[in-house]
Amino acid sequence: MDIIRKHFTTIDSTNTWAKQNAERLEHDKVTLITADEQTAGRGRFKRSWESPPGLNIYATFCIFMEKHRMDIGNLPQVLSISATKVLQVLGFHSKLKWPNDVMISGKKAAGILCETTPLSDHLCVVLGIGLNVNMPKEILIKIDRPATSLLAEDGVKRDVEAVTQMLQKQFMQDLEIFLDEGFHPFLDTYKKFLIHAPGDIIHFHDNRVVWIGGFKSINENGSLSLELESGVIKTFIAGEILP
Repeated sequence: MDIIRKHFTTIDSTNTWAKQNAERLEHDKVTLITADEQTAGRGRFKRSWESPPGLNIYATFCIFMEKHRMDIGNLPQVLSISATKVLQVLGFHSKLKWPNDVMISGKKAAGILCETTPLSDHLCVVLGIGLNVNMPKEILIKIDRPATSLLAEDGVKRDVEAVTQMLQKQFMQDLEIFLDEGFHPFLDTYKKFLIHAPGDIIHFHDNRVVWIGGFKSINENGSLSLELESGVIKTFIAGEILP
């Protein structure tokens, strides 16, 4: 599949731009929107995403898909796998926190936000990723949750564009497989990268209440199952594992 790149020096949010301009993008291609800086970057649950200029990857892939597909929710997991593969090539022992946070040393190095925009004939999947490349520690400590960057981990300053190119190449390869075969080919890799181990006690917020249980499994559709104290197995397709 062909890809078109649109780059901005400064933008409010790559995801916001993608949603606002979905109608004008080429539906038979993937469009990648990148920026040096975001003035209103955001993550899941409407949290702000620190996006200082020239330090990190701020990128959104726009993918046009058939509205009837039931596995669109797995696309963020595929992108998280792609990012983890890239980081491991760069020498990091990166792991995944369900559903799609990329972790290094137990701290968040990358986050993914998936949104959709319905069009007349397709669904535009807006798949954003923020990856901390050269973020210094003095900025990281201001983030309200444990966060890290490649620079903070090994002291090496990297070319943001070079890492972006690696991520683009890897994700486009994985996307081709996903569009043809769905999430199944990625399930074992996802489980291998997962930071959670069987029996780990997890506090899970489903946007209504907090559940506490032992990690049980990742299922064929990418959902998470916990075993509650009562012995009941409860499965979640959305929500957040609390720190």
